[in-house]
Amino acid sequence: MSTAVRPVWPQTGELNRRVVIRLWQDRPNAAFGIDQVFDAGITRWAAVKPVVGVNYWGAKQIDEETTHRIWLRWGKNTKPEDITGQHVIDQPAENKRYRVIRATAAGDARQFTMVEVKELGGID
Repeated sequence: MSTAVRPVWPQTGELNRRVVIRLWQDRPNAAFGIDQVFDAGITRWAAVKPVVGVNYWGAKQIDEETTHRIWLRWGKNTKPEDITGQHVIDQPAENKRYRVIRATAAGDARQFTMVEVKELGGID
C-alpha cells in the first residue's frame, strides 16, 4: 500500500486565474550590477493553490520553500519539460510573482502540469 499523498486535480471551473509564464535571465549591466530580464511570456488559465499543512512542512524539511502549486492544462508550452527553474510565473491581477521550483505531470493522463513555486512578492 502506498503512503504517498496524491495531489487533488483541479475541477471544472478551477482554472480561473490568468498567469504569464516567463523566462528569467540575469544580465550584467554597465554599472557592474545585474539586471533581471524577462521575456514576453505566454498567458494561460491556471489554478493557483497555496501549499498548506503536511505538504508545506515536508517541503521545508528539504530546503525547498514551495508556497503554492499552479495547475495548468498540459499542452503546447505547458508540458513539464517546458517549465523549468529558469522561469517565473506572474499573476498580474494579484500583482504576484512566483519562482518555479519544479514542474511535473499530474499522473499519466497528460491532462495537467503541476508547477510547484515559491512566492517572490510583487511584480516590479
